[in-house]
Amino acid sequence: MIFSPAALLDCIHSTLPAGASGTLRVAFSGGLDSTVLLAALQRACAARPGYRLRAIHVDHGLHADSARWTVHCENVAQRLGIDFASKKVAVSPADEGLEAAARHARYAALRECLQPGDALLTAHHADDQFETLMLALLRGAGLPGLAAMPACREFAPGWHLRPLLEFTRPDLEDWARAEGLAWIDDPSNDLAHFDRNFLRHQILPLLQTRWPSAVRTAVRTARHAGEGMALLDEFAIADLASAATGPCLKVDVLAGFSDARRRNLLRYWSKLRGARAPSTRKLLALEHDMLAAQEDRLPVIEWDGFEVRRFRGLLYGDRVRRGSSHEAVSFDWEWSRPLVLPDKLGSLHVQPGHGAGLARALLPRTLRVAFRQGGEVLQPAGDPHRRDLKKLLQAADILPWWRNRLPLLWVDDRLAAVGDLWTADEFAADADEEGVQVVWQGKPRIQAQRQTAP
Repeated sequence: MIFSPAALLDCIHSTLPAGASGTLRVAFSGGLDSTVLLAALQRACAARPGYRLRAIHVDHGLHADSARWTVHCENVAQRLGIDFASKKVAVSPADEGLEAAARHARYAALRECLQPGDALLTAHHADDQFETLMLALLRGAGLPGLAAMPACREFAPGWHLRPLLEFTRPDLEDWARAEGLAWIDDPSNDLAHFDRNFLRHQILPLLQTRWPSAVRTAVRTARHAGEGMALLDEFAIADLASAATGPCLKVDVLAGFSDARRRNLLRYWSKLRGARAPSTRKLLALEHDMLAAQEDRLPVIEWDGFEVRRFRGLLYGDRVRRGSSHEAVSFDWEWSRPLVLPDKLGSLHVQPGHGAGLARALLPRTLRVAFRQGGEVLQPAGDPHRRDLKKLLQAADILPWWRNRLPLLWVDDRLAAVGDLWTADEFAADADEEGVQVVWQGKPRIQAQRQTAP
């Protein structure tokens, strides 16, 4: 396919979902690829109205000239008559490496710029698809990796489109030079210690001396793998109907599936729960620990800040909300103001409740908030008996891994409330008293899921 503004617009029409708003937000770095994308789109949309263009530049602050690049991008957008916005981000490599950290920071910034129904367009082309496919092969990826980058996927409140995947970098460069475009050359693109750059400058040219159509063939391979992935997702959706109960999976149903079918469902379910698909090693650990462990065990498998646990024949998956051990931590809460709990456990605040909640007159200005140590006793409001908190939690089906992570509210050495679950009878507001009700906002799902009938 020969690159032209009309061909580009045809690619967008063929992939843009029907519910799109018509606003196209172009991720504009100022490099060759995104410059071609923006300029060609401007011309195409001028000839065939109906779309609204916006250019978004993300400054990673990783190069001494990054501020100058932002100015260049703004000037290009201004000459083209396209609205422009720039976002500056901080890149923290941590354990994931500079490339991955920059990518995560960039997409987080772009996500903030999208309104419902908007489409984010990035300038990934066929050569980029080839590199992605090769990297997937080298790390032993399955079909999701071999499918590489999809032409369209859901993103934030809209979609992420890659309309240049059918075109090679030489296609884009030929058009840019014919149009007299100017672009930024980022020197980091020449650093061979980055895997992508090594493939781009060392491996691809060598392959093309023997197989000139290697890039287009790789794009076709990725498309076939994407179709295979779509089919596997259809299988997973069908299997989920029998294996799921609420957000959980039934262990006995999983155990009845073939290995390949079970692993496919576990990958799909993990992604539904907000995690990356587990590696092969993690999948094997999931099968062993979750399916083979004895019933009285509480196994846990964790990866990438996500954890899967088993309880009463069900698998639970959630983001990890745990930092350093906080069981011994206690702090004062001036309850007239909201309190942010540690480890992303949400926050506490109070709201008025006449005849309900804690009696305002019995509360000091400050409550002590702590976590369960063991041995606590509580007489819930309306209950004639004092009970071990441990037994109350068990009877209320609170998941075992949350029982030591519930905020306990103390008045001196007396337990006044357990989160928003129970109020102590001695501190409960009478029917004619002013009370305050504890509200636990952002509370995790702490109660066990009840199994639905097969």
